[in-house]
Amino acid sequence: MENLTGEDIYTWCMQKEKNPKKCLAIGGNFPEFSDEEVIRTIIDKLYGVKRPKIVDKWREEIAILIEAERELDPCMIPMMIMANEEIGRRWYIIWPKRKDEEASNAHISTSRDTPERENAHSNTQGNGANTDGSQFETMVDRVVTQLERWHYKGSYRRLRIFSGIVPVPLGEETYESWKEAAVQQAEEWQCPDQIKRQRVVESLRGPAMGIIQVARRSNPQATLETYFEALDYTYGTLEDVGDLTFRLHHTFQEPGEKLSAYLIRLDKLLYKIVEKGGITRGEVDRSRMKQLMRGALTTDSVAQKIRCSGTREPIPTFNELLKEIKQEEVLIEMREKTIKKG
Repeated sequence: MENLTGEDIYTWCMQKEKNPKKCLAIGGNFPEFSDEEVIRTIIDKLYGVKRPKIVDKWREEIAILIEAERELDPCMIPMMIMANEEIGRRWYIIWPKRKDEEASNAHISTSRDTPERENAHSNTQGNGANTDGSQFETMVDRVVTQLERWHYKGSYRRLRIFSGIVPVPLGEETYESWKEAAVQQAEEWQCPDQIKRQRVVESLRGPAMGIIQVARRSNPQATLETYFEALDYTYGTLEDVGDLTFRLHHTFQEPGEKLSAYLIRLDKLLYKIVEKGGITRGEVDRSRMKQLMRGALTTDSVAQKIRCSGTREPIPTFNELLKEIKQEEVLIEMREKTIKKG
C-alpha cells in the first residue's frame, strides 16, 4: 500500500481548496467499506471531529480526505481507529503538514504512519533495556495526557467570542465583559490549566488570537494567567492600583440608578483592583459594603434600610447582598403599583 505523508495530505487540501486545519486523512484499504454512508458512520465515532464530510478519495481508495466543521486539535484525536473489529482492520490518521513542518517533526511523523512502519521503527531502537524503559515511560505519559484531555472534553458553557476588533462586531463581547466571564468560568472549571487554556483560546479570533500565538511562541510554558496578562497589555485598562482605588472611592450611585445596578458597578471595579493586586479576595466583601454605604444616594429607600440595619458580621457576600437589595426593590415596585391603582 502506498505510504502517504503529511505533505501529501497538505497538497491534497490545497488542490481541493480546503483549510488544512479543518482536515485530516484516514489511510487504509476501503474495498469492504465502499459505501460512503458506512465510512461516514465510522468517521462519526472520531472524538473531536464535528460534522465530518468526505471531501475526496485517493486513487485506489487507499485514503479518504475528511473535512470537519471547525479546526481540529491533533491532541484530541487518536492516531488509529478500528474499521472492523472482527477482522482487526485499522485505519490510521494522517495530518496535513507543510514541507517545513514535515521535516522539523520527522520523529513525530513516524508515529502517525502505518502500523508496519511504526513496528519497523521500534525494531531499530535496540539500545538495551534502558532505552526500552524510556520509550515505555514516554508512551505512558502520552496516553495519560490523551486520556486526561478526553476526560475533561465534556460539556461545558462556552465563552462568547472576542476578537479585539473595534468597533465590536455583532455577536462578540467587549474585552472587559469577555475577560470577566473568562476569569469567572476558569475558576469554576474543575480541570488542569492546560484544558482551561484550550477552552479560553477557542473563544478568541483575529487580532486577539494573534496576541496569544505570540505569547505562546515566546514562552512555551505560558499559563492561563500569562495569556490574560498578554491580552491585558493590549486591550485592558492602563490604570494602576492607585488610579482604580481613587475611582472606586469616587464612584457614586447616580440619580435614577437602582441600588442593585450600583452594586454591580462597584463589584466590577473591585475585581479590577484585585487583579492588579490592590486588595485580596478576602477583603472584597468589606470594601464593597463600605463603598456602598458611602456612595449610595441618601434618598434611596433600599440604601436607607441597609444603613439602618447597622454593621453586620459576617459581611454579606455579593450574592447575598444583591439578593437582599433585589427583594427590597421588588417590594417597593409592588407598593408603587398598588398606590397607582388605588
